[in-house]
Amino acid sequence: MKSKGFTLIELVVVIIILGILAVAAAPKFLNISSDARIASLDGFVGAVKSANSIVMSKAVLAGVASAKVETNIPNTDLYVLDGSMSIKPEHIKAAMNVDGFMITDYPNNSTMLSTYVYLGDKILESQELRALNCFVQLSRSVGVGNIVNSELKVNKFYDGC
Repeated sequence: MKSKGFTLIELVVVIIILGILAVAAAPKFLNISSDARIASLDGFVGAVKSANSIVMSKAVLAGVASAKVETNIPNTDLYVLDGSMSIKPEHIKAAMNVDGFMITDYPNNSTMLSTYVYLGDKILESQELRALNCFVQLSRSVGVGNIVNSELKVNKFYDGC
């Protein structure tokens, strides 16, 4: 008599193999949300750089591109400071679509102008943001007399994503 089908042992072996594959693959699938958060923040950084190029093109046409103090581009809500778009949160919001991102700055006495960008809809205190450790810091150095003297720097903090 010929039997058609699988034996119990064959079925158990297949189930065990599938279980091992599932355990091996699960961490990769669980990490997808982290990759998505990082990709979103990286996309924001790219958008800021593109917005900066557009804003600076308008500033050159208006003759205010190299202003040493924060200067409004006439007939716009856009601001420039020493060859770059202003990185104050309200000026970034005026220059580009920021839906889904929180943009804030924290008062400090350092020699850096800094703005922080993170995902969410809740305003975080500085300590909470550092504990979250999933944000981007946009900054520019400030020299003597509060004159901005550097290009935009982007620091990425992704360990908590």
